[in-house]
Amino acid sequence: MYKYMKSILSIGVAIALAQPAVAEDNSITSADLKASPELQASDTPSATGAASIKCLVDTPKWDRWGSPNCFSAGFARTTTAFFQIDNAPSNYTVYWSDSRCSSTSTSCALPIRTYQSITINATVLDNSNNTFVTLQSRANYEGMN
Repeated sequence: MYKYMKSILSIGVAIALAQPAVAEDNSITSADLKASPELQASDTPSATGAASIKCLVDTPKWDRWGSPNCFSAGFARTTTAFFQIDNAPSNYTVYWSDSRCSSTSTSCALPIRTYQSITINATVLDNSNNTFVTLQSRANYEGMN
């Protein structure tokens, strides 16, 4: 029985190794990125035309933006969580719930530690007509050690 199971296992491993690798498309477009030297501004408005928020937890792999929440895991004890307001009005002020974020910017970068979650609120004021929208996003970073 052991010999039979061993040969079945060997055949299964051989079949698995013979399968062609399928590359997963994790590419990030320039419309997806902002807030650090290697990231570009996002110019893709949301489908509804209203302001929206997204986030990304930066790791060495190709990370993806999440809207409104994001998650990543890594080996580093600390990294950066990026928050971005999309489709802000042309004459805006953003009131971030974290004082380290600038009210004149639609993006904010905050340090995050493993096993930490950051929730941020952003009130986007349209200075042209004094209307506003309040958005919330949560970034989660888990450790892989």
